[in-house]
Amino acid sequence: MKISALIPTYNRRQFVPRAIQSVLSQTVPVDEILVVDDGSTDGTAEDIEQRFGNRVRVVRQANQGVSGARRRAVLEAKGDWIGFLDSDDEWTPDRNRILLQATEKVPGDVAWIFGNTQFVSDGAGYTQYEKHGLSVAERVQVFEDSLSVQYPWQFGILESSVIRRQTLMELRCFSENLRIWEDFLAAIQVACRFGFAGIPEIVTKVYRTSDLSKSSLTLAGSSLSEPSLSIDYHRAGMLAFSLAARSVRRQPWGELHAEAVRGLCRVLSEKGQGFRWLSLQQFRHGVSWKSIAFLCAAMLGGRGLDLWSRAAAMGRALRSPSPIRSEE
Repeated sequence: MKISALIPTYNRRQFVPRAIQSVLSQTVPVDEILVVDDGSTDGTAEDIEQRFGNRVRVVRQANQGVSGARRRAVLEAKGDWIGFLDSDDEWTPDRNRILLQATEKVPGDVAWIFGNTQFVSDGAGYTQYEKHGLSVAERVQVFEDSLSVQYPWQFGILESSVIRRQTLMELRCFSENLRIWEDFLAAIQVACRFGFAGIPEIVTKVYRTSDLSKSSLTLAGSSLSEPSLSIDYHRAGMLAFSLAARSVRRQPWGELHAEAVRGLCRVLSEKGQGFRWLSLQQFRHGVSWKSIAFLCAAMLGGRGLDLWSRAAAMGRALRSPSPIRSEE
């Protein structure tokens, strides 16, 4: 069973050597390390070639964004299973051995195997399992409901997983040109058709440290305030939730799809772009009073959505418990 390590990168010359070295330091080596340089202008590709030589294969392409880089990596990979690693993170030393053994224990309908993720920050770190309460008691646990480990909490984080390459090819994952949440969409695409399995070990360290703040979308907590990223975020949600509603069950995925439509309408309104016809997409998987009310607001244009947002904020405030005051 062959495993490919895929590292998409863009202007990460300072950090990508750490990621590559973590793959080279595996107790059981991967079969190939492939870096897709997505149009870097800081000499990232040249530095990798100089440092690592033929131990790493570098593929260059014009800048297409993270989805395009991941898609190119999948197309170029030669392994049966692939593992992604972002260029500023690292794998734990025994990761490949543990996940390789897991691939030999899962049934043929399991296409995605994940381990735990350790998040490293300037302060106290945490793991994904601990933060969101997932317990994997078995050495390899196959989940009855693949979607349950992807939403509302995404335990099968892309960097902490190995995925059957043929599955990603068959489902045309990463072909939507998204600049954010492309990993979530891919996970939902796979979960709607194939099984997921988990292992208890930490297999990846994801860095959220301040030295990455200038270039990390994840660190920039306000990244969704950038309209183009916010559009892709809601678009990914629409695609993912609609697929789940069609493939698995209508609810709750239909209402989640409608909520993503409403979110995209609000972003387009803020950008001064048309959104009225888009608001009709709310009804693709069902009808609710909320969707009808939003459609009425949308027909009034931007002013109507402003009123909608204010009413929604007032509703949230009324539903929130009142603060407890001490007696004077």
